[in-house]
Amino acid sequence: MIANVIFDVALVIVDWDPTRLSAFVGEERANALATSEAFAEINHNTDQGQTLADAMADFDARYPDLAPVYRAYVEHFPVTVAGEMPGTSAIVRELIAAGVPTFGLSNWADENFHVAEAAAPVLGELRDLVVSARVGLAKPDPAIFELALRRFGVAAEETVMIDDTVRNLDAAESVGLRTLHFTSADALRRDLRALGLLR
Repeated sequence: MIANVIFDVALVIVDWDPTRLSAFVGEERANALATSEAFAEINHNTDQGQTLADAMADFDARYPDLAPVYRAYVEHFPVTVAGEMPGTSAIVRELIAAGVPTFGLSNWADENFHVAEAAAPVLGELRDLVVSARVGLAKPDPAIFELALRRFGVAAEETVMIDDTVRNLDAAESVGLRTLHFTSADALRRDLRALGLLR
């Protein structure tokens, strides 16, 4: 029986979109950064604990064409976070009110996670929250799911992981977690009702 819930943060609880940087660098350059392999790589490195200063140095050395855009991304990061994803915070609070142990597991750089916390105060209401950069591991590494399960004190077979990224869900399943692919709050509510976690 599923008794516990773990939520991803970006694009599940918090509305993050790097293309919002277009307000500072223009739409074409913002899109070029957001869709680049360089951004995916460096962003994953900061999710694993690399400092933003070192990440900017990496961009300067390895991807000079995009380096100024990435620097603008770091300097203007709050503009990429628009607030809460519609409807999810209400679901989190309903789960907590129903006595369901509810946790978070986020890929995020430590230095700007405060932006997420300000955008979605519900993060402070979770029973516990693992931020990838603070533990030196990031999804889809199965080790971060195992770490979270140990820290939360819950069994994989009794826990559902909610994430918007399929490869993260595949990794979660590899350690025995039940998974739900997040597409919208309405769909999530239906899925959690089917599991008996919401009325």
